[in-house]
Amino acid sequence: MTIWPLRRTGTYYQYYTNVTYSTCSACLSLHGQIAKSPSEFLDCPRGCARHILKFPHRELKENRKQEKKMRSVAKRESVRRQLFSAAEQALASDKKEALSLFDRSAQLEVYIPEVEALCHKYAALLRSSPELSNKLRTIFIKGFSDKFSRPHYERLAEPMRIQLEQAGIVKIRELFK
Repeated sequence: MTIWPLRRTGTYYQYYTNVTYSTCSACLSLHGQIAKSPSEFLDCPRGCARHILKFPHRELKENRKQEKKMRSVAKRESVRRQLFSAAEQALASDKKEALSLFDRSAQLEVYIPEVEALCHKYAALLRSSPELSNKLRTIFIKGFSDKFSRPHYERLAEPMRIQLEQAGIVKIRELFK
């Protein structure tokens, strides 16, 4: 007597969000997760751009691989946020520690709006400490420039990638004048 394997059927859903400095922690925690029903994903409290994509069971193995990659991206952003926040907290009391933390954060990702907010918040400190300002400028320019060599940015047309990189570097220089 031959026993045939059970045929796997069904539909699954995977949560996608745009991972940036402004993605809320709720959406970040869901990025890449797979569920059997879209109702298992809570609504975003801040209205982040998100998509819940439907896929068949036969694609589950591939989507599980994708889930691991997506969860890694979300984890990386969480770590970057923790480093950036700790650096901000250390800025007034321990500049050397703050610079180290900002450097580690910038190695993961640099977001211009976040750097703008930092410069605005600490404008007086940065004006009174040109050495600190110069070191931060160097850290953020290097981090911003380095990110364009990552695979994520290789998909952009080279002229566009170069233009984005140069515009960001100009903006960072302006912020730390």
